[in-house]
Amino acid sequence: MTVKNAPTTTPDWQAAVRRRTRFYVLVAVLLAVLFGFLVFQFFSRQQRLAPGELTPAVFAAQDIEIGTLLTAELLDVRDVSIRAVPDSHLTFKEQAIGKLALYPLTKGEVVLPEKLAGDQGGAVAQRCPSGKWCVSIPVAWFIAAPPDLAEGDRVEIASALPGKSLSEAGFIATEVQVVALPTEEEFPAYVFALDDQEALSLLYAHANEFQLLVLLRPAGG
Repeated sequence: MTVKNAPTTTPDWQAAVRRRTRFYVLVAVLLAVLFGFLVFQFFSRQQRLAPGELTPAVFAAQDIEIGTLLTAELLDVRDVSIRAVPDSHLTFKEQAIGKLALYPLTKGEVVLPEKLAGDQGGAVAQRCPSGKWCVSIPVAWFIAAPPDLAEGDRVEIASALPGKSLSEAGFIATEVQVVALPTEEEFPAYVFALDDQEALSLLYAHANEFQLLVLLRPAGG
């Protein structure tokens, strides 16, 4: 009986296994390279943000009042830790010179762009709430001096006709925000944030000699 020789060719399934093995090895190599790159990037970034790294930052060289036009003499540039100042900090004086302070700045305070009036109007316009009108109301319009107000306080404005029953009195403006306080002028005035109807009601009441009164809304009230 004649015995046939065993086939010398590799079965298809063995070739497929070898191809798949090479593929897995290649993927493993690529993943290792990618992991190494990510690790390198991470440590490079950590080194860039090291606590000892310094960055120039603009500070107030003295106390600065609201509405002050910033000049070089009012500003100071110091090198500080990059982690000691917000990302939005200014790095040179020219970025702040010629702009108005929207809020008071204390000596040594870092100057941030959001605290300055940019290209969208002056200090009052920047602080006027969205959807409101900022209206200057003379102190003399009120029958009694308003309480000791601060910027950001909320007040109510009531009106009544002289000689009429108090039952006919009413509020003509509510939830009114104090935007600016009176300054040392001949005719001191508050700046209130009102909607258009409240502004017209206030004008009508004054023109018709209504008595006006400001009531301070308590904090949290």
